[in-house]
Amino acid sequence: MSGGYEIVVWFILIAASVTDLLWGKIYNHLTLTFIVGGVIVRLFLEGFPSASNAIYSIGTAFILFFPLYYLKVLAAGDVKLLMAIGAWANSEWVIRISLTSIVIGAVVGAFIMIRKKLSSQEPKTLTRMPFGPAFLCSLLFLKIAEFKGWVIF
Repeated sequence: MSGGYEIVVWFILIAASVTDLLWGKIYNHLTLTFIVGGVIVRLFLEGFPSASNAIYSIGTAFILFFPLYYLKVLAAGDVKLLMAIGAWANSEWVIRISLTSIVIGAVVGAFIMIRKKLSSQEPKTLTRMPFGPAFLCSLLFLKIAEFKGWVIF
């Protein structure tokens, strides 16, 4: 991921994490703006090959996360957020963030389930977990691993 585009990815993830934590949603005006904006910016700054790479990365994100949306594991905003990341990053980063965020989400989900199981006061209803912060934590973890020279994927 190149420097200028990486700043955009950090911004998208921070903004989406805030809205996901506060209101339980990742809004379309955030994700769709950055999906279209990423393709357009890459087309004008780097040409057709970069724009087609952005479209390929968006498709990779869709293929990876749409089945999870279809199975009601994730919300549509989570899928569109990963697609927005794909518009500014490459497919390798989309896959890395996807896999790492699934692991982070599973750990947090297990913690929530254990906590609900131990607490008899909480109702036994489904709990929605905001996945935007999992993407943010995933990118943070991957950047720390890259800085430290760890080989993750």
